[in-house]
Amino acid sequence: MSSTDHLIHIGVLVYPVCMRSSAVMPLDVFAIANTLLRTRPAAQRLQFAPRWVSARGDICMEIQGLHFQAQDIHRQPLHALMVPGVDHVDSEDLHQLLAGLQLEQAMLSTYMENNNLLISSCSSTCLLARTGRLDGRRATTSWWLSAYFRKNFPNVSLEAEELVVQDGNLVSSGGVTSNIDLALWLIARFAGEELRQLTAKILVVDANRSSQAPYMATAMIQTQGHAVIELARRWLNERLDQRWTMAELAEHCHVSQRTLLRRFQETLKLSPIHYVQQLRVERAKAFLETTRLSLEDITVRCGYEDVSGFSKIFKQWAQLTPREYRQRFGLRF
Repeated sequence: MSSTDHLIHIGVLVYPVCMRSSAVMPLDVFAIANTLLRTRPAAQRLQFAPRWVSARGDICMEIQGLHFQAQDIHRQPLHALMVPGVDHVDSEDLHQLLAGLQLEQAMLSTYMENNNLLISSCSSTCLLARTGRLDGRRATTSWWLSAYFRKNFPNVSLEAEELVVQDGNLVSSGGVTSNIDLALWLIARFAGEELRQLTAKILVVDANRSSQAPYMATAMIQTQGHAVIELARRWLNERLDQRWTMAELAEHCHVSQRTLLRRFQETLKLSPIHYVQQLRVERAKAFLETTRLSLEDITVRCGYEDVSGFSKIFKQWAQLTPREYRQRFGLRF
């Protein structure tokens, strides 16, 4: 780097339960951009200077076996701060983990108060929303958290289908790999669209994707609904390849079959049978896209014995777009 290079300081916040890949991926993206920037004339040259920062002072933080040497976020002004998602199992787990991030929440509240550029991804938008500073503003998060987000942060205008949403100094994104999209967004912001496109080509990433809709699996959206539904959903998710009866499900949930059906209709706009059909179709889609299993094997793993019968169910559900899912079942996400 020459003395004429202009440094763009990007902080990547690390904290005890952050998603490790989300803290690492942006640094790799900026490293590629820096390599490409070296071909620019000296007068136009700049360099991205990403680093891990912490709300807990200078610290070497271990997160599931990886060590992050982080600087106190207050040590040097930043051009932008990126907040990785929270590594969680489900929405209930996320809720508990967020409650333990009070230091990060307080720091982020102050950071937003000063109108600094803040970049959130995945479930970290929930952490920002807890500060109350997203009220009345537009944002997005991981599509499977949309119902949880709307219930807990009703004053935020959630655009769940969007991959990246900008509202003033706040930029938020969807699922885990959208961290790459956010890093590319920052590259365009500070170094231009041409560099963003070229960096995306090196990464073999679609630089023009803008929606989470193609990735949405409706049955996986974590609703945080009635306690009975949460019990039922977990029980069913563990038995997608097994036979079960309404009586068994109702007994597990400690309610009558009639009450169980009513709760499902109130919360999911689906019967338990239709809910399981949808889950099984989405599991079959994943098998088809990521394995070389035969149709017969996939059928068995999805809880069916007859390939022909399952094929009919698969075609019925798989052809629905996310918008058609919502229209058909009155879902809002």
